Amino acid sequence: MARSVVMDPNTPQRVYLAGPAGIFRSDDGGLTWEAAGEGVVGEPLAVTLDPTAPQRVFAVSSDGSVWHSPDGAATWQKVDVEG
Repeated sequence: MARSVVMDPNTPQRVYLAGPAGIFRSDDGGLTWEAAGEGVVGEPLAVTLDPTAPQRVFAVSSDGSVWHSPDGAATWQKVDVEG
């Protein structure tokens, strides 16, 4: 079950999905998918893109943590959301 799906506005065939099984990326409009959430802790609840730089992907996990990928979900870093 997908909880969140987002399409890259610059590359419409690139789609990201977040759900109980993790984060996935498709480069062919959803025909095939590959795992793209290695390093993200917790169950991904949502995924979104930076509208000005779609290769920058953000995810929120079930434990409340926020994650950032600067490279199209190839690598992830936890975001410090506390001041």
